[in-house]
Amino acid sequence: MPVPILSLEHVSHEYGSGAQRDLILSDVSLSVWANDVVALLGPSGCGKSTLMRILIGLITPTKGTVLHHGQPLTGIAPRVAMVFQNFALFPWLTVRGNVLLAIEHLPPAERDAKADRVLATVGLNAYENAYPRELSGGMKQRVGIARALVADPEVLCMDEPFSALDVLTAETLRNELARLLADQTNPLRTMILVTHNIDEAVELATRIVVLAANPGRIGQIVPNPLPYPRDPKSPAFAAAVENLHRILTHATLPDVTPEGSDVGKVVLKTETGPRRIVPVTIPAVTAGEVLGLLALLPEQVCDFFEIAARLSRDFGSALNLVKAAELLELVHTPGQDVIITEFGRQVLAASAVEQRRLLRDKLLKLKIFELLVRLINVQEEKTLTDETLLAELAALLPHEKPRVIFRTLISWGRYAEIIQHDQRKHQVRLYERKRPRPLAGPGEL
Repeated sequence: MPVPILSLEHVSHEYGSGAQRDLILSDVSLSVWANDVVALLGPSGCGKSTLMRILIGLITPTKGTVLHHGQPLTGIAPRVAMVFQNFALFPWLTVRGNVLLAIEHLPPAERDAKADRVLATVGLNAYENAYPRELSGGMKQRVGIARALVADPEVLCMDEPFSALDVLTAETLRNELARLLADQTNPLRTMILVTHNIDEAVELATRIVVLAANPGRIGQIVPNPLPYPRDPKSPAFAAAVENLHRILTHATLPDVTPEGSDVGKVVLKTETGPRRIVPVTIPAVTAGEVLGLLALLPEQVCDFFEIAARLSRDFGSALNLVKAAELLELVHTPGQDVIITEFGRQVLAASAVEQRRLLRDKLLKLKIFELLVRLINVQEEKTLTDETLLAELAALLPHEKPRVIFRTLISWGRYAEIIQHDQRKHQVRLYERKRPRPLAGPGEL
C-alpha cells in the first residue's frame, strides 16, 4: 500500500517561551503524496511558511509527528529542495557556480551534464558566467529554481517564490513552472508551494490547502482536477478562482457584524463549562489606512478582491484592513462583498476632529478598550507600565502576538485621544484634554 512522501499528524507549534508564547499552528494533519502539487494558501500570519518548514524538517514542531515515507523524520528530509522568496544566492559565485553547489559531491562529468540541463530548462544558458549583481530579479529566481532542480529532488518546496518580482516577470515564471509540471517526461512531479495568490494556486496546484489564522489551522482542502497546462482565461479556471474566493471570504469575513454589548467580544466555553468573554483585537492597521479604505469604496457594492487589487495588497493585508473597518461598523461584508455603512458615510463626511470623536465612541465600546481603560484606572497612580500591559495581553490572548496587539492599541488609542503613551518612561495613561487658558484681563498684560 503506498504511503505519502511527507505527512503531519496532529502538529502544533509555538514560538517564544513563558507568557510570550505565540501559538502559530494548531492540530494540523496533512499528507503530501507522489505527483502531488500542494499549495498552502491563506492570509498573512496563518503559518504557511512554518507549516512547510515543519513538513521538510527545517523546524521541529512543539507537538505532533512528522513522517517521511511513513517513518518518523529526524533532521531535514532527504531529496527535498527549497526555493526562497529572497533568492539566497552567493554573490561571489557565478550563475553556474551557484547551481553546482547542490551537486558538488558528483563526478565532474555528471555534474556538468546536470548543470547544462537545468540551465537550459530555465533559460539561463547564456548567463552561466554572470554574477548575481548582473541579473534582474526574475533571472535571480531562475537561478534559485535551477539550483533546486539540479539535484533531482523528490519534492520541490517554494516559499512565495514570485512575490518579490514584478507582475510580468512573476507571470512568466509561473507559466514556465506550469509547463514543467505539464511535461510528463519531467522527473519532478511533487511540489509544495506557499502562496497568498489565488490565481497562482489554481494555475499550479492539484490540491489547495486553505489555512485559517489565529492560530493557523486547516480550514479546507480543495482538490483542483484541471488538466495541465491550465488556461487562466478559461471558464473552468475562473470558476475555481471564484470558489476559492468564496471559501476564503467565508472563513475570514463574517456575514454578520456583532451588535450591542457583544461588540468586540468572542464567547468561548472553558473546559469546566462556564463561558468566558475574550476580546476581539483590532487587526494591525492604522486609522489612516481604514479612512483611506472608506474613501476608495464606491457607493455601490464592491467585491473584496476588487478592493485588494485597487489597494495593490495581498489577500492577508487587505483582509486585515476590511476586518478592522467591519469591527468599527464602518462596513459590512455579506458574502464576499464590502459595503460602506451609513455610519461609515458619516465618518467619511466628517471633519478630522469629528472623525476622531466618532471613532473614539466606537472604540470605547470594544471589549479590548474597555479592559484597557479599566486596567489603567485600577493602577495606584492611574499609570500603566508597558511591561504590565504586555503581560496582561499575553495572558488574555495567549494565541496572538502581544507586541503586535500592544502597538495597535497604542496607535488607535492615541489617534482617538483615549490614551497617552510616554515612550521614554514606557508608560500608558488616559488622555487628558487640556482646557483652554482664559484670556488675560487688561490689568494682567
